[in-house]
Amino acid sequence: MFAPRGGHNRTEVIILTDNMKRKLRRVLGVYAVSAFAVLAILAALFSAHLRDFRCETRHACELSFEQTAAAVDALAGTLEKCRYATGELCHGLASEAYAQACAAKSALSTLPFSTVEMEQTKSFLGTAGDFMHGLCARSGEFSDDERADIRTLSDSAAAYGALVQEMRAALGCGELEMDCREKQLQNVLPADGARLLSAGFSDAERDFPVPGELKSYARAETPSPSQYVDPAPGRAAAAKLLGVSEELLRDEYGYADGSAVYSRGSVFVRADAKGVISLSDSRLVGESSVSDKRAAEKARDFLSAAGRGDMKEAERRRSGNVLYVRFTAEKDGVPCPDCGAEVGVALDNCSVCFFRAPEEAPQGELSWKLDAASAQAALPSALTPLSSRRVVFRGKPCYEFVCVDGERHVKITVDAEYGRELAVEVGRGA
Repeated sequence: MFAPRGGHNRTEVIILTDNMKRKLRRVLGVYAVSAFAVLAILAALFSAHLRDFRCETRHACELSFEQTAAAVDALAGTLEKCRYATGELCHGLASEAYAQACAAKSALSTLPFSTVEMEQTKSFLGTAGDFMHGLCARSGEFSDDERADIRTLSDSAAAYGALVQEMRAALGCGELEMDCREKQLQNVLPADGARLLSAGFSDAERDFPVPGELKSYARAETPSPSQYVDPAPGRAAAAKLLGVSEELLRDEYGYADGSAVYSRGSVFVRADAKGVISLSDSRLVGESSVSDKRAAEKARDFLSAAGRGDMKEAERRRSGNVLYVRFTAEKDGVPCPDCGAEVGVALDNCSVCFFRAPEEAPQGELSWKLDAASAQAALPSALTPLSSRRVVFRGKPCYEFVCVDGERHVKITVDAEYGRELAVEVGRGA
């Protein structure tokens, strides 16, 4: 083997002997084996991490299904109890059923497959939740028509719960397999003869025990001719907020106050003749890639588009990969903390995934009969006030005191008319 060296007029030739060739091959072999060993170790570590990740993902999917099954079963059980409730127990069970209907709907959105086509299930959970919310909003026993409606909802919930429990048993014995997001992204079809959990839910949707007409709920949802509320303005407001035509919105269900819920994909919007009341997006938010500042600007722009650009930002908080920005209204230059709007912005693509419209600001003149020093007398002696300000709380003129008690920061709202505490918030701060 020859290798030229040197300058312009000089050339050196190196002759490799057999011994040098053996050493060169030995060194190259060591390098090759070392590189192969490093790659093998990295592949083994990656494979172990990938296996652990797949196990964690499968466990999370199974947990979401267990939560869905438990929520549906709990709703069916509570509706069964409502059949026989009397006295004050009626209000407690109605509140419990409403919470369980909301929990079932939330758990449904965490399943590892699209639930957009599960119209019967979502409609039933929404109807049951709204109906029980109406019952828990007042006191007293159920009327005969309300008990009949409760029996109707209870029968449907029990029948659907039985279908979910059958899927649960089939998943446990291997007749059904859990859906896999990884295979869905790779467009990998299930093996021959394999049946996925999503197919089981599709069958349950087809066999869904649709409840009959609710007598008391139907009367509340159908206003008299003199009280008829035209749904067109609300539908137009929802379409304008989503930036789509009204024809692309899907009707979900209505409320007794004339508002209605519309959906577009995974986004649900409740609106009435005055405008949009709330918005929620049931999609799973991915990894955060947007700054809080940009998300807050998005929330401000969204609120302005909703016609409430006059509100001021009060606070920000993060929950997972969602930034929630709270805005408050003002009355004669005085903030109204309980008349605030809240906007949630997903930090993966800077889209609005939650919106709660503000309550109406109080009307009329406001009068602070007590000054701040007099209202401060209502505070416990152990607290040291740091600051105070005028606020409008529950439609009343009040003073809001920020106090400190060791590591605790305590916010107390005091009525400016009688000097009574109306609300207390406790937090920790530096």
